[in-house]
Amino acid sequence: MNIKLNRNVNRFSLIEILMVLVILSVLFAIMMPSLHKAKVYAKYVRWYAFNRNCSNDPNCVINFNFQGTGKTFSQPPPKDILVNSAAGADVEGFSPQFYNGYLMNKDGGPHNLEWVRAGRFGEFKWALRFNGSDTYVVVPTTNAIDFTPSDSFTILCWVKFDRLRFGDTIFSKSLWGIPMDSEAQYDMYYNPFSGDAGNGSFDVDVFTTCGTWFTNQVDFEKAGWVHFALRYEAIGSDASGKLTGKVTAFINGKSLGPYIDTTEDNPKTGTATGYEGCIHYHVPFILGGAGCKRKYYDPKTFNKDDESLQNQWSIHWNFQGLMDELLLYKRALSDKEIAGFYEMGKE
Repeated sequence: MNIKLNRNVNRFSLIEILMVLVILSVLFAIMMPSLHKAKVYAKYVRWYAFNRNCSNDPNCVINFNFQGTGKTFSQPPPKDILVNSAAGADVEGFSPQFYNGYLMNKDGGPHNLEWVRAGRFGEFKWALRFNGSDTYVVVPTTNAIDFTPSDSFTILCWVKFDRLRFGDTIFSKSLWGIPMDSEAQYDMYYNPFSGDAGNGSFDVDVFTTCGTWFTNQVDFEKAGWVHFALRYEAIGSDASGKLTGKVTAFINGKSLGPYIDTTEDNPKTGTATGYEGCIHYHVPFILGGAGCKRKYYDPKTFNKDDESLQNQWSIHWNFQGLMDELLLYKRALSDKEIAGFYEMGKE
């Protein structure tokens, strides 16, 4: 009699265990979204503390964190301004607001850029949507970012592509023209046709170097948010007295290694013939487009006797997608530092 009772108790306990497991599974499924949200928020809080610390770095000249306003940052950033929070830059006469970015339209009318609460940390982060046709952001002050080959610098940016089209430009400080007359201090753009066999994907122009990289490390069509970095390390003068430096591009915290120099190897696909014109005309820093020479891109509106910036340049090759967080340093960050920016910024 006792044995039968014990068997019944054991069977009942097994049923209870199964029921408990079912209930726990249901509760876990219900709680998963909340747990994920809490995890994303924790990463966002960590990133925000890190980004605020970047603003105090004396070498950080621009820190666009694309941050909202209000106690919980639930309100979008200012409608027409991308605020520069780099308050600690060690530059004579520097004020961060001089390097704010201004949301613009190519035709000069009200801009078509859109603030969306869909950055790298979902609803906790804002991002800026570029439409790929007439939107860009301009930083008009150039004193602290007018680099020459004797100046090291690093630019870091998060991007999410809506499309990948030839020439789509992430950022630029350039005067593009024909292959034998293109100037740039620095830029980064998509170019699947670079190299002898059209085997490049991302190009950069830095002074007199136009470099392209194979990008089979990342499927950009499916990658979502991607972290880019461009680093220039000034080395000094070579035997002929020419200033030299090392150019490196990074994707998701990893160096892409050696590049194809299209200026020398394939000048028909890309050149970097100089940079002095960008300084002479005080060419601004552009997000989401390339500064181009009006005499080639808009010849009908070009006046050869007008030396003003407005006459000399125009904006083309517009980026389509989302952008979130851009920093510019007046020094070459180490590989480890750049990897750290990616790790701190990814969801």
